[in-house]
Amino acid sequence: MEYTLTGNFLEACDCTVICPCWVDDDPVEGHCTGFVLWEFTGDGTESEIDGLVVTGCKVVSVAIHAGNRRGSSAPATSMIYIDVSECKNTETTDEELFKALRGTFAKHPTKKGGGTGPLAELAEMSGTVVGAEPARISFEFDKDGRADKDEHRWTATVTRTRINPQEPQAEPLQDLLIHATGQPERFDVAENAKSQPLELSNTALTYELQAQNPVTAQAGDELIINVGALPGGNINVKGRSGMRGTFHYRHPAAQQAPAGVPTGMPGEEAPAS
Repeated sequence: MEYTLTGNFLEACDCTVICPCWVDDDPVEGHCTGFVLWEFTGDGTESEIDGLVVTGCKVVSVAIHAGNRRGSSAPATSMIYIDVSECKNTETTDEELFKALRGTFAKHPTKKGGGTGPLAELAEMSGTVVGAEPARISFEFDKDGRADKDEHRWTATVTRTRINPQEPQAEPLQDLLIHATGQPERFDVAENAKSQPLELSNTALTYELQAQNPVTAQAGDELIINVGALPGGNINVKGRSGMRGTFHYRHPAAQQAPAGVPTGMPGEEAPAS
């Protein structure tokens, strides 16, 4: 499998302050329930899977785990949701787009199963994936629609449409699977100084999420998760943690270019001679 995936991510869970997973520690109260949202941004072919453009699509992974993520006797259990409704690719069916993203995020093999590339690291983090379903995923900001990770309040929502088996002719039912709100976590470094967002670099999840720059800690206002497919997948909490950043997955990795020749990686400079 070859892929290039780039865009913004949001992580939010029921841990307090900063999720211990970022520093490879045990979760608060011994267990963690949360989600990661990826949106593939750009105007064209920035994100592709085996040549299939998926720019504009979104994916959410909801996960539950007990104890440390690495070597835990109770590894993570995950559910994947996929939204292809805003994909820039108008020449491919929704079914083909969904299948490509499901194969990448829900069925990609782990390192132990022979997987290669950065998504094998992600598969290790996702643990056992119990299913993948289409859903409508929204990631909105309160000012100008900007996705600047250092500014603005945000709202993330995942909903699923389904037919009521008791009234199949009635309007489809809308299930709220996720609703989360928050804003950048800020602190004052000195009296009368401008409040700056808290950022982290070189963390455990920086590697697995392929974060391209420092990630910004988020002060979560509300976190609602209603995923019955996961044991303990129903929570409604306030004042919990989150992180926002940008990501870039690529496999196979780009070959090193000669000095002075751009590699094509966003924000990446050519190697020095």
